[in-house]
Amino acid sequence: MVEKRMSEKVNKILYLVLSLLLAIVFWLYVDDVLGNTITREFKEVPIEFIGEEDTLPNRGLMLVDDEDITMDISVSGPRTIISNLRRSDIRPQVDLTSINAAGTYPRTYTFATSDNISRADISIQGSRSTVTVQVVPMYSKQVPVVVNVVGEVAEGYIYMTDRLVAEPTAITLSGKEEDVEQVESIHITVDLTNANGTVQQDFSYEMLDGQGNAVQNEHIRVSDKRVSVTAPVYVIKELPLAVKFKQAAGSMEANVRWWLEDESITVAGEAANLETITEIPMGEVDLTTILSDVDRPMEIPIPAGCVNLSGITTTTLGIRFRGLETRAFSVSDISPIGLSSGQRFSLITNSVDVLLRGPAAELEKVAAEDIRVVVDLTQFASNGTYTVDAMIFVDGHDQVGAVGSPPSIACKITS
Repeated sequence: MVEKRMSEKVNKILYLVLSLLLAIVFWLYVDDVLGNTITREFKEVPIEFIGEEDTLPNRGLMLVDDEDITMDISVSGPRTIISNLRRSDIRPQVDLTSINAAGTYPRTYTFATSDNISRADISIQGSRSTVTVQVVPMYSKQVPVVVNVVGEVAEGYIYMTDRLVAEPTAITLSGKEEDVEQVESIHITVDLTNANGTVQQDFSYEMLDGQGNAVQNEHIRVSDKRVSVTAPVYVIKELPLAVKFKQAAGSMEANVRWWLEDESITVAGEAANLETITEIPMGEVDLTTILSDVDRPMEIPIPAGCVNLSGITTTTLGIRFRGLETRAFSVSDISPIGLSSGQRFSLITNSVDVLLRGPAAELEKVAAEDIRVVVDLTQFASNGTYTVDAMIFVDGHDQVGAVGSPPSIACKITS
């Protein structure tokens, strides 16, 4: 008996729940399908103009006062849709792509809706029958970019004013002539306070009038929204000038006193470029080619990408020989090296004059037979008559060597 009562009670609860669900479904059906609609009003909705940002400017035209063109919109539909509708879900649109010349044009409009709204489920009414637009020629001019650098760079660095680069160097402004003509310059401020390296960055800018006042006008179109600025900040470094000497017997560095009129210069460059540079090599000086005391001007090479802050482009190398003398010899001991087994050598030049240098006491001991003139013919594989620079050897006298230009030997090679 108890079980029967429990079963009847459960059945009654299920019946009540089912009835409630059916009532809800029926109410939704009546609300959505049987015409239970509501209406919402949206005031002064901005109109979108298709072709305003691309088609018209490409034709040298522009729309006037587009932000003032609005309309009121009335939207009707099922409560579940209309009650959740946002102002941005309905967009009135006017197509301008067929306009090819300046003038005043009446245009029809359409409505675009957000993707989550079915256009077939709602009804939209606008407060206008048509939209009248005014199209005028677009006025353009180029305005120069002016970069103002402020702030003091870090100690030991220098801002290279003359190497500042701004890209682009001018901005093209377009719009109504009275708006564009207000602007005289594009102004950018770059702060280099404590900078220890080159600043390279894209900057926003201000439009300034002739009195330096900012021009705020969103109706002016610009060719570029930002400007790329490179403000070089170089490290300063003092570099010694270095000379390397090519030495030989009778022309050793120990036998000369030398100096540079300028021992160092100050340069500036990117820190990465100067990090491993400790001196400026002035090149190699062959002491055997210098016959007497000399003051030789020398160009100062500047490391790649660097700037010579000292302004010194040349210096003078002074060389003074100490305790050395020279003595001339006529030598006929001329021999070849580098001949192949099938080649024969004959001299056209039978003797040459040789100038030796060394300590006076050692030069006194040198005889002509101690001097050998050697011709290297390794590079000549075919028969013929050739002129070759010779090498000079002084046997048995380590402190004496030949100086001046090497003698030229004329010879003949046969099979």
